Amino acid sequence: MVFSDKIKSLQKDMHFFEMLKGGGATFALKILGMFFGYLLAMYITNNYGAEFFGQYVTALLVLEILSIVARLGIDTSIIKLISSYVINHQSDKIHSLYFKTVKIVSFSTLIFALFTYIFSEDIAIFLNTSDHFLRLVSLVLVPLVLFYINAQALRGLKKIVAFSFLNNIALVLGALVLLLIADVYSNHKELPIYAYTISVLLMTFLSFVLWYFHSKKYNFHKNTNTINSKELLKTSFPLLLGQSMMLIMGKVDLFMLAALTDQHTVGLYSVALKVSMLAYIGLMAINSIAAPKFAELYASKNYSALKKIVQQSTKTIFWITLPSVLIFSIFPEEILAIFGPEFVTAAYCLILLSLGKMFSAISGSVGTLLQMSGNQIYFQNVLIAAAVLNVVLNYFLIPIYGLIGAAIASMVSNIFWNILMIFYIKKHFGFLTIYIPFITR
Repeated sequence: MVFSDKIKSLQKDMHFFEMLKGGGATFALKILGMFFGYLLAMYITNNYGAEFFGQYVTALLVLEILSIVARLGIDTSIIKLISSYVINHQSDKIHSLYFKTVKIVSFSTLIFALFTYIFSEDIAIFLNTSDHFLRLVSLVLVPLVLFYINAQALRGLKKIVAFSFLNNIALVLGALVLLLIADVYSNHKELPIYAYTISVLLMTFLSFVLWYFHSKKYNFHKNTNTINSKELLKTSFPLLLGQSMMLIMGKVDLFMLAALTDQHTVGLYSVALKVSMLAYIGLMAINSIAAPKFAELYASKNYSALKKIVQQSTKTIFWITLPSVLIFSIFPEEILAIFGPEFVTAAYCLILLSLGKMFSAISGSVGTLLQMSGNQIYFQNVLIAAAVLNVVLNYFLIPIYGLIGAAIASMVSNIFWNILMIFYIKKHFGFLTIYIPFITR
């Protein structure tokens, strides 16, 4: 009886129930995507070793960095813009904005792809990795950026299942299936990187199909006036800086390990980082649906509902995250041994990285709230400061402590930016996002 009453109470809370419903689907798809990701990582580490996995991860890291910069922050802007067009019954503007976005990012991405291809040898020397891998990933940079644009455009339409499939499952599932098939017919030592690049091409095509399917009901008027290119870039640039700083904070340890150590160390650390991301799953799942919901409530000036849904989502994120962190802290060696006996040495890294993720869970969707409420400049500035702190800590700690130094730098910088955003939201919105059981409500 108590449980049924709780369900009825949630259903009456329209905004949170919608987010929880969408978050549930996203959570399931995120779990599935991470499962395929772990299968892919385990297959590569057990069959190709830590050093190859380090080279593979470094090449994909370069691809990820380039794709974020080449998107110019527009992929985040269109979530808010498309969501607002739907809410304000201006659906005729959606297609015009989409085509404008595709033109801008295609041009910018092509420049970065050519640069990477031409200077692949120099970049490879700096990162102690394969220049051949870098040339391969540069060839799929344009398709990958368009893939992400389509995924975020679907997110703006609140097509969360389609977005979640593309964002969480598509690329890694495609790479895994292609690798398993290719391994039957070939023993080529570089199959994993080929499988991933082909997966990008196939899934980009699928993303266009999904976008067409979900957007065809909206009217298309060729001469519809939307935000102009200059205004779009002006709005997007702070978001680009914010995304870049998030990437620096999440991946700079890998980047600096590649430059300061070797690919074997990068391989060990990347597995610990990948496993620790399971503790992040609650935050990422809720954020997927929270972004357009936060934008909707802020645009409609429904601040009381915004406060309630932010605090409810933080509580949900906390309880989803806690079991993973406890397991990773108690059994780190047993978990990492699944990827091969050499990965057990990264046990303390897994513990430290998981604790950092736990603090993010306690803090809630602070970054998403700031970006969706017009506070992207502050978001950008905090992340710049945290990224600088992260780089400095890595620079001094990696030569002394190696893997552990990188994990400490990641954890400290993560706590730093979360605390600053918590206090900013308290000052400007009047409420705390943070949730600690039996202490906060």
